[in-house]
Amino acid sequence: MSKENFFKRKKGARTLRYSPCSLPNYYIVGRFNGCSVEIEDVEQKQLLYSYGCFGKGNLSRSLPNFESSMNDVSETSNLMVEEAFFLSYAIGCLQVKFEEKFLNLDEIWDLFMKTTNNFLSRYLSYQHFRLSGWVVRSGLKFGGDFILYKQGPEFHHASYSVVVRDLNMSNESIDSWIQLATVNRITESVSKELVLCDVVPMHPVPKLTTPECLRHLKLNVVVLKRWVSAQERIID
Repeated sequence: MSKENFFKRKKGARTLRYSPCSLPNYYIVGRFNGCSVEIEDVEQKQLLYSYGCFGKGNLSRSLPNFESSMNDVSETSNLMVEEAFFLSYAIGCLQVKFEEKFLNLDEIWDLFMKTTNNFLSRYLSYQHFRLSGWVVRSGLKFGGDFILYKQGPEFHHASYSVVVRDLNMSNESIDSWIQLATVNRITESVSKELVLCDVVPMHPVPKLTTPECLRHLKLNVVVLKRWVSAQERIID
């Protein structure tokens, strides 16, 4: 499939206005609510979204309107814990606050590791795709962990659905293959391709108590496709 056809541009999409690598040189403040990081300041919400589609408005389907309200409830912007840690660790522009205390990187890491299932593998995958130029959003509605956009939800439909497998899970278990087959069918039905991510520790196995362990982990990325014999057979 050619890139021209694979990246499906949305009708009426505007010209790209943001630069995913250009972020503000001052701190943005977010508050951890137990499952995500909330950005309260209106200007900071708009800034993060315009400079790389960071954050998701709770009242909008795609492009958030952070100045709008519904039934006197103002729209909030929530960051996934993976993108919040990326902004703190890799970019260095976000300060995370929890229980009225600002956290350092080790404290944020410890908090997210305790409160988020499979955080290490999910974050390493998120960081890999973000640094490769993709816009990474939640893939929950498609049965995966993330979905990948070429430029963002405003401009193109997502190209890939990403499943991140648990660092401690046996990849040969029956349940995991049944789940993969299910997700793959869903992915095909919405014209996307399925990407599998596995974290591989290098020897010696690093301690996972601080973000420094990320330097000693590798990520295997595989595109999974269903093989249909009737379509692939060779006819002389």
